[in-house]
Amino acid sequence: MTVFGDYSKYYDLLYKDKDYEAESEYIASLLGDSKKILELGCGTGKHASLLGKKGFDIFGIDFSETMIERAKKLGVKCEVGDVRTFRTDDVFDSVISLFHIASYQNTDEDVKNYFKTASIHVKKGGKFIFDLWYKPAVLTQRPEKRVKELENDEIKVVRYCTPEHLEDKNIVKVHYKIDITNKKTGNQQVVEETHSMRYFSSEDVEKFAKEAGFKIVLEEEWLTKNKPSEDTWGVCFVAEKL
Repeated sequence: MTVFGDYSKYYDLLYKDKDYEAESEYIASLLGDSKKILELGCGTGKHASLLGKKGFDIFGIDFSETMIERAKKLGVKCEVGDVRTFRTDDVFDSVISLFHIASYQNTDEDVKNYFKTASIHVKKGGKFIFDLWYKPAVLTQRPEKRVKELENDEIKVVRYCTPEHLEDKNIVKVHYKIDITNKKTGNQQVVEETHSMRYFSSEDVEKFAKEAGFKIVLEEEWLTKNKPSEDTWGVCFVAEKL
């Protein structure tokens, strides 16, 4: 099954506890004076919508048609596109890519093309802001099974998460089994997908950034701004276009 296929229908419910407002404030603080922004992997448009209300001009792309449909309903300017191959004649003040889109780039070629997309579309001195799974934390904490239950007025969702750690490839394959129950009819549906997530060391990021014409100027724990550690699963990087 395609990643974020049926899964995307229940995405907003599964992440309704995610503090998009705080995250948008955080990203806005990193963007500074940038106004024209390209978002690689905009999902359902929650960040883009909130950043738009703060005065940023956001254009987003995402691989999932379902997510793009939802983003457009929020008034987000966006289109279906692959972060590795998307091209436009527009040049942006900054590029953002949130919620571990970088970690969905599993091979070196994927990562290089992802950075190339950002590099081509950002002006000199512009920023590329992205977050990813941090290698020291993954190797210390180790991936584990998780269960998440959420519901709204219409459905109840139970998501079972089972990881498969491919340490020789710096990848965790996250197998999702999602049980959906319609609360009105009692009808049930099961969705299964596998998301392969790559984790990176700081040295890895610096190498890929340099090859694409960027310099890493900031590395910190996502949202808290703390120094990354073995307890930090998600790390935010800011790269500057040279």
